[in-house]
Amino acid sequence: GMQELKRPFNALDDGTRVQLQGLQKKPEMNGNMGIIEGYDHKTGRYVVKDIENQASYKLKMANLQQIVPGAKITGMTSSQEFNGTKGTVIGYMGSKGRYWFRLPRHIKKKPAAVRPANVILPASTVVRLIGLTKAPQLNGKWARIKEFDQSSGRYVVQISAQKSAKLKLENVVASSN
Repeated sequence: GMQELKRPFNALDDGTRVQLQGLQKKPEMNGNMGIIEGYDHKTGRYVVKDIENQASYKLKMANLQQIVPGAKITGMTSSQEFNGTKGTVIGYMGSKGRYWFRLPRHIKKKPAAVRPANVILPASTVVRLIGLTKAPQLNGKWARIKEFDQSSGRYVVQISAQKSAKLKLENVVASSN
């Protein structure tokens, strides 16, 4: 049969949960939850199953907000009691530079607005690079977290098929906006 093309290193994995956003032609679908079911190499679009209507669509990364479970709060000075708590990134406010972060309900009922600098994303999360001054050519590019290096407080991030770099928490976001 046909040889399966290898998905790019920085593409979302099948099974990733996403929320649909910024759809102009089908605005009624914005806010719906979906699941990645495939990747179209020709167009660079994802096959996404809309959980609300069970239909599948080919969508651009810009129209998907990853839902990232297993993220951890770190380095908070004001709300120190949250440090070390695991939760889920459910959105990102690009204008404010804050994640919407859902903590366990017994800790906080409403999602908290948390800076990327205070969130450790799990390994293999696909992220966009931002605010890099020494390598500005990488800003806006998609990459993938390999691990969080405890000793340096930085991520080891795969930035190309061959190369990795150590980056600060605030220089990666799990969001396209």
